[in-house]
Amino acid sequence: MPKLSKCHFMATFAATAALLAGMQQVHAAGFQLKEQSAEGQGNSFAGSTAKAYDASTIFFNPAGMSELEGNQLQTNFTVIAPDAPYEHGSLTGVTGVLEGGNTNGGTNALVPSVYTVYDLNEDVKLGLSVNTPFGLSTEYNSGWAGAEYNMLSEIATITATPSVSYKVNDQLSIGVGVQMQYLEGRLTRQASPLANNSLVDLEASDFAFGGVVGVLYKYSDKGRIGFNYRSQVQHTLEGSVKISGAGGANDYYHAHADLTTPDVISLGWYHELNDKWAVMSDIAWTNWSVFDKLDVVRDSTGATTSTTEYHWDDTMFYSLGLNYQYDEQVKLQTGIAYDEGAANDQYRTAGIPDTNRYWISFGAEYKASDMLTWNMGYSYLYGEDAKVTETSKNSDFSGTFEPSVHILSVGLSVSF
Repeated sequence: MPKLSKCHFMATFAATAALLAGMQQVHAAGFQLKEQSAEGQGNSFAGSTAKAYDASTIFFNPAGMSELEGNQLQTNFTVIAPDAPYEHGSLTGVTGVLEGGNTNGGTNALVPSVYTVYDLNEDVKLGLSVNTPFGLSTEYNSGWAGAEYNMLSEIATITATPSVSYKVNDQLSIGVGVQMQYLEGRLTRQASPLANNSLVDLEASDFAFGGVVGVLYKYSDKGRIGFNYRSQVQHTLEGSVKISGAGGANDYYHAHADLTTPDVISLGWYHELNDKWAVMSDIAWTNWSVFDKLDVVRDSTGATTSTTEYHWDDTMFYSLGLNYQYDEQVKLQTGIAYDEGAANDQYRTAGIPDTNRYWISFGAEYKASDMLTWNMGYSYLYGEDAKVTETSKNSDFSGTFEPSVHILSVGLSVSF
């Protein structure tokens, strides 16, 4: 069986990094993106920490590579189509001036991911994932009620995670990985509620490291339990702030801001009831309380020029899935999930109108040959009403977002 070369790994990384760099992401709970596998999408990612079906296990639990045979290469493309219409409540300070414009900040996104597994020997597997575990994009016109607070919010990440798994015995496997994460962000708001052409524009980026640890335990030939810990990645974003059109008071200066992506703990379960049916579940905790506030600091003076309060709460994700093996080639999937939102009513912002979400998903797998497997997954996410109130600047406003999301994911796995 041929092995994947070092050049293959590097080519996979380079090509995917270039592709991801051009993409705009949108947020799930908080600004976390769970959409990293077409196969997992069909189950609302239930059991992803324990299934170890394909190379995407590198992201969900690197210990699962021990369950894979030979070398694998997998690509996934996910289209995320969010809808977040805004229902205006009240506006003070400049009533009648800023009530028009685009009041739906949802922007469509294409989120790719690539995974490759190298079969070193019977007990040791090497893997590499390149994906976008965090990202968001919301955009509004200058005429909307919250323009002084938010017109554009973007966070995009590229994370490459080289990993290794070791099969301790027939029941127990462990896996570790190193996150190498590039993060860039942009925040734009209107400098004056009475001047549509006045802007405050922050752009910044950083590269930092984190870790991943996973464990997979097979309690029988039919079932297994998985545990995965993905660490925080602490970023100090460096960039610039440009102020223009605000009554002639233009300015430009270098600035920095600290932003930490949260650590995540996942526990998964997978069990085959018989040759046809399998059930699975996942529970995940995300440490969103690390996202407390965002201070923008001017490099030349050390002064904090702006502060956005978030005060997010830690969140839980619960999912349950079911698979039906129709025949040797076709597998059908479904799954449901409840995804807690990190933002609360007091501090929720229009830039990230996060709220609790309910998932329902369907998927199918088609095994075209011993080498090629296709997956397709679809999810519909319905969010609870997200109330937003902003009171810290010249114009106060309040209203409600009604979010929902359609997600379609397609994946191809190649075995060597």
